Amino acid sequence: MSMVEVNVPNLDCEGCASKLRKALFKLEGVRDVDIEMEMQKITVTGCGLEEKKVSKAIKRAGKTAEPWPYPYPVYSYFADHYDTWRDADDRSVNTLVQTPPADYSLPVVSLFSDDNPHACTIM
Repeated sequence: MSMVEVNVPNLDCEGCASKLRKALFKLEGVRDVDIEMEMQKITVTGCGLEEKKVSKAIKRAGKTAEPWPYPYPVYSYFADHYDTWRDADDRSVNTLVQTPPADYSLPVVSLFSDDNPHACTIM
């Protein structure tokens, strides 16, 4: 699964967005097209996508496309393994386990008391 993000500087209306969506779905391997009008960003996900093919399809639809300005390449395997590590001598994968936070709760009965007006914690 690959993802291509491009910047379309003159993306103004829903008609332009639907025209681009139709042109991008004609490409082979496209599974999803996400168009963000406010950021003028198009995210295309699918199998075997190339940035050149996506930008060429956008240019055929009548718009200009630029690569999305991101300083570092996004690795697709990073999201799956962010909480695991491997030892050099150990062949198994260790997973980090976080301890749950301590439970701090007051009984509901002690929140409201008619006998003591200073015992109400909400007011």
